Amino acid sequence: MIISLISQKGGVGKSALARLLAVEVTKAGWTAKIADLDPAQGTSTKWKARRDSAGLQPDVAVEKFRTVDRALKEADRYDLLILDGPAHAEQGGKVMARASDLVVMPTGYSLDDMEPQIEAAYELEEAGIDPASILFVFCRAKGSDAEDKAARSYLRKARMSVLDPVFPELASIRQGHAEGRAASEVPFTKVQEKVIEVAQEIVDQLMKRRKEAA
Repeated sequence: MIISLISQKGGVGKSALARLLAVEVTKAGWTAKIADLDPAQGTSTKWKARRDSAGLQPDVAVEKFRTVDRALKEADRYDLLILDGPAHAEQGGKVMARASDLVVMPTGYSLDDMEPQIEAAYELEEAGIDPASILFVFCRAKGSDAEDKAARSYLRKARMSVLDPVFPELASIRQGHAEGRAASEVPFTKVQEKVIEVAQEIVDQLMKRRKEAA
């Protein structure tokens, strides 16, 4: 199975979601690998180095790739390949999406975050990607209930599917990432519960897509 994390801008949480998913599915007994497709930043690769240095378990496979095609050759070796795409993923994003069972598009609450992602989603649909395989996730989100409600309404009017749980923006998660941890490994139960719910819902959507395609 393959999940793509696609964004038209940096800093919206692609790598944070990739780390979370990889750690949680590995804990569940799956084999998983993050394909870091941003050679300039290498965010997931650097996180992996910190994780290895700290001796954290479970061990998560992460590798940097310059092309999507090279990364896709790893798919048969793992239960789940997570494509952590670069910012401004245009043509490469289409290749990722075509190969994926689920396309996850992280966004914040602001129009500056949502509008480029909506445009990217429309471009994927025009390229033949099934709209049902595209899932928006509010990630690194910090705002009021009213802001959340307004953002969800905006995405629904744009015909986008949105995950219910939200990946929050918290200092404890940022510190965890700096230590080589995923968001679900921070030492705060409420934070763990919030982000594990995000991971579980994404996996549930992935399995739903696989079942529908079978």
